[in-house]
Amino acid sequence: MSRRSKGFSRERELARILWKKGFAVLRAPASGAKTRRLAYPDLVALKNGIILVFEVKTREKPGIVYIEKKQFMKFMEFVRRSGGYGYIAVKIVDGRGWRFIPVDKVEETRGGNYKVSLENIENGLRINDLVKIADRTRSIMEFI
Repeated sequence: MSRRSKGFSRERELARILWKKGFAVLRAPASGAKTRRLAYPDLVALKNGIILVFEVKTREKPGIVYIEKKQFMKFMEFVRRSGGYGYIAVKIVDGRGWRFIPVDKVEETRGGNYKVSLENIENGLRINDLVKIADRTRSIMEFI
């Protein structure tokens, strides 16, 4: 399976997971292909008026995720225009599952591109955290 096919497969996997959790989900039909002038994210999930926008990345094992500047800037433009919350969705294939890193945790590299550190990936949100955000529920620990 090509790298591109694996990426599409991960996007579809995340779309199915979010759908099962009650989100309405859209996958950009051509993210990365013939849409160079437009700013399409990989996925958009909506629930209870909350908009979550995702750029999907995959790692075979834990490590830093790099994002090209142009790709990240287009992603951020879509997040801004939508008024939603932007996340880098990272699937660690070694069994750790999905992590969702808010865009404010993405760091600029010396070369002008962007990265998500291993620490931020490991501390990233889980799928149930996204459900809580969309359901606007809070943990009892937040009140203590």
